[in-house]
Amino acid sequence: MSSENTTTRTGPAGATAVQGRHRNPLSTVVRNVGIALDTAARVLFLGRDGVRY
Repeated sequence: MSSENTTTRTGPAGATAVQGRHRNPLSTVVRNVGIALDTAARVLFLGRDGVRY
């Protein structure tokens, strides 16, 4: 018996996009606006040091 891991993955795990998943367009817009507002708040409160490049 081999102890080799034979799990095949089609993409990265975690909070990344899953192949074959179709998100509601309104959900996508709300998510993107939330990310933009979060980034803007970090820049305002923490300055440029609060944003990682």
